[in-house]
Amino acid sequence: MNNQKGMATLAVVSGVVLIIALFAISVGSSGISDIKKSQNVVIDSQQRANAKAGLDCAIAVFEEKGLNPKNADFSQSVFDVCKAPTNSSSIRLTDNTTHWTLSATSGYAVQSVLIKSGGATAAAFKTSGSLVIDGGNAWIPAKGDKVGTDGDIGIYECIAIIAGGDVTIDVGKSSAEFKSALTGTNERCHESFSTHIPPDTDPVTNEFESDILDNQENIDVFQDLFDTPKDNWGSVKKTFDVKITTGSAISDKEVVSSCGSTVKSEIDAGKKKIWVDGDCFIAGLSGAGSSENPPLVVIKNGVVGAKDAFTFHGTIFQFTVDYSESSLADSWGAYQKTDGTGHNLCEDGAMSSLCAELILEYKNDSSKWGKLPFYFHGSYESKGSYLVDVPGSISLVKGSFKPGYDEGKDPLPGGSGIPRILKGSIHDF
Repeated sequence: MNNQKGMATLAVVSGVVLIIALFAISVGSSGISDIKKSQNVVIDSQQRANAKAGLDCAIAVFEEKGLNPKNADFSQSVFDVCKAPTNSSSIRLTDNTTHWTLSATSGYAVQSVLIKSGGATAAAFKTSGSLVIDGGNAWIPAKGDKVGTDGDIGIYECIAIIAGGDVTIDVGKSSAEFKSALTGTNERCHESFSTHIPPDTDPVTNEFESDILDNQENIDVFQDLFDTPKDNWGSVKKTFDVKITTGSAISDKEVVSSCGSTVKSEIDAGKKKIWVDGDCFIAGLSGAGSSENPPLVVIKNGVVGAKDAFTFHGTIFQFTVDYSESSLADSWGAYQKTDGTGHNLCEDGAMSSLCAELILEYKNDSSKWGKLPFYFHGSYESKGSYLVDVPGSISLVKGSFKPGYDEGKDPLPGGSGIPRILKGSIHDF
């Protein structure tokens, strides 16, 4: 009997010891597991931090070097400089047809950002409407993607004109010709992006090389220039150094006539961004601007005209908001005689000399006056873009029109289809 009680006590004690032992093992295993989990968290955080640092470095290289993955000489090795300092195992740019993905990897962690090409946004002349060019021209286009080489010469896609409507070029029956070409000694436009119209050629409409883009859909010049919807033009205006109001070419003749010289005086005084509300005869602006400090002149709700010799180093942008064709027509000063003949005459206003020329151009077709935001006749040479955001309009230039896009200095963002980092697209995997 005592032996049986002893065995029972021994069994109970052995069971308790076993339970304690199992508990101890469980606690020990749990502690080891927690340590491993903590180690994994630390390693994961380190890898994510390394990948993020690698991506930040790669983005900096991409933007500072102005890289373009579509260029023939693009190489992934350009990102190798970022690997060792950030402990990234790989940094690569992957082509996904509609976009590129720039990724940095460290262990199992991946950080990436999207890169997209916004299409052709830069040009020597860009308009949401149509453009008629009459005379000899030599254009310096915006330089886009590098598509090849010829010895030491880089071959590029080029954009001279972008229009939401038609483009017509008439060199006339003289020795004048139209050509668009880069001027650098080690660069030239690809033959498919270099329009040349020989002298004594009939007018050409919408049949050009790819440097002249006509009837482009959804052109939003204001959005492209300021990265802001046109409806928010007021917020953009607040950022300008100088704000000038000119009014009407008829009722405010003297102010509009001196608009160009007024703007020039502000530029000469060091101002870089000038905003004009109303019509502007820009002849007095000639000679303003410089390659070191090219200005941006914005003209809202007004027509722009000039004649004779004109030079300018900067960008001019015209746009309208809730502005009617009748308002544009009135600014030029044309009116019909009351004798029932339908003939047009010109009022005495800031644009009267141009109005007289336009009567010869348009005859008695009054419908064209309200579609004309910009008219120039003379010798025009510039470095920078001329931009027009007046949908349905038809700009007219006559004479020797020689605009040139100023690469790196022009305020237009985006470039000619050059891929850019897509804001807000960084992903952490």
